[in-house]
Amino acid sequence: KLPDAAKNFNAPKKDDMPLGIGTGSLTGTVARGLSRLLSVNTERDCQCEAAAIFVAYALGLPCFAFQPNSLEGAALVIDSMREESSAIEECKIQGQLDYLATDVGLLKVLMWLIAPVAMESGKYPQLISSDPREARVFLSRLNEKSNSIQFAKQAIEEILPEDDAQSDDFLKWALSEADTLLRNNKKVVDNLSEALAGGAATIGDCVAILEGW
Repeated sequence: KLPDAAKNFNAPKKDDMPLGIGTGSLTGTVARGLSRLLSVNTERDCQCEAAAIFVAYALGLPCFAFQPNSLEGAALVIDSMREESSAIEECKIQGQLDYLATDVGLLKVLMWLIAPVAMESGKYPQLISSDPREARVFLSRLNEKSNSIQFAKQAIEEILPEDDAQSDDFLKWALSEADTLLRNNKKVVDNLSEALAGGAATIGDCVAILEGW
């Protein structure tokens, strides 16, 4: 028998529940997160790695990271701004890295970071091996790093998006351009992916494929 206090109790409607409880959205989010954590798909991983390598190489970025991340991207831009002492004259010269603290340099790094997403989203309905958050987090990390490094602060402030809307535009552009670059060079990227999946590819092997040797 129900106590008197419970007789007039009405269960809340599912639309009124917090966090989407009762609608299936929370379960779906958890399931997708578990899929990313628990799934091991060598073919997908190698396709994403091949995409990142190809885009970085094609754009002339001084990196060879198989799995690009926001922290490495921010460090790459900052390091490209460092000057070195000239042994010939008492002056500072640009370091060995190409200067990336420009609008073009920023977009190149964004294309590199988002290349795995472009590759995977073009082949599969759900992202597992790539992370679309890396490119956006890169912009935040770059801003944080520049605030703590005096020589980089002004230049970085000039190239970063002014607001979230502009950030979205940058990311959409980078995704579109990375997707086009990968599609236009599908054969090379596929060959690179197959070599990586074989487990025997060295950096030299990857460069040979990229150069068509």
